[in-house]
Amino acid sequence: MCSMTAQRNGEHQGDQDQPREQAEPRRGRPRSEAAHQAVLDAAARLLDAEGCSYEELTVERIAAEAGVGKQTIYRWWKNKADVVLESLLTGRLKLDFAPVPNTGDIRADLVAWVEQAIEQKEHEDAEPMARSLVAALVNGGEETYALVESSSLWENMHLTQRFREEAAAGKLRPGVDPVAVASAIMDPFILRVITRGKQEPEWLFMHLDLVLHGALPPGE
Repeated sequence: MCSMTAQRNGEHQGDQDQPREQAEPRRGRPRSEAAHQAVLDAAARLLDAEGCSYEELTVERIAAEAGVGKQTIYRWWKNKADVVLESLLTGRLKLDFAPVPNTGDIRADLVAWVEQAIEQKEHEDAEPMARSLVAALVNGGEETYALVESSSLWENMHLTQRFREEAAAGKLRPGVDPVAVASAIMDPFILRVITRGKQEPEWLFMHLDLVLHGALPPGE
């Protein structure tokens, strides 16, 4: 279950209840920006450090963790998916799986990595989260699209790092971008999870082979 470690700060809560913003309007914007950042940090903290699943996550829990009122969240976001999406796109929350082993055989390493993910059922919480985030992305405005353009969602993944190691060892085709390879694996996988809603190991292993065929030198 999600562990609610609400960090309610008395001073922050008092700021919401007292009319100081009317008396000192110049301080309203910094205070609002601080609350905005606190909400993003709280969502990431709950999903990551606190081990909260996406389905357990609620706007109320995010508000409690951030030390703000629920109305403050709805001032900027329509729902929890919008909050999580911005946390992802701004780098606060990492969309990642376990580290990929490095035995020197990238094919065997990726098969072991996928099997571990299936065994640990890492896809089960990913499905509702992926559906919600795609909906939030499709319905997002210009600010969301700007965040997408500036984000480095796949750049810091364990999977990307594993392909960087392959590139450093000269085991990728010349000019192949490790980030592009990781994205070529994960983007269709996420879409498959959304549209099929179930485990399909055979499809995933075939997909890995196709991507590796294009990324690795001939004969590898």
